[in-house]
Amino acid sequence: MRIRVKALGTLRRGLPGGQDFFEGEELSIGEVLDALVSRYGEILTEELYEGEKLREGLAILVNGRNVLSLPEGLLTALDDGDEILITAVVPGG
Repeated sequence: MRIRVKALGTLRRGLPGGQDFFEGEELSIGEVLDALVSRYGEILTEELYEGEKLREGLAILVNGRNVLSLPEGLLTALDDGDEILITAVVPGG
């Protein structure tokens, strides 16, 4: 299966070109994030995590749905063609 990952705004600094693709079998959202960190290193790690937890103010969407609203969160299995979007939450009204 092939998964597309996109980053918006300042998060593009840690993900060169603002996007990447991953191929594999039975990938979860968390596994793709771990692969991104392995591939791009410290800058992306600092943008995504505070210690062991996802950085506050970060939104990770899979096909437009916030990971936090999915029953299995980061353990959610991905399907071929899914898209992960990583962006900062912008408050406002």
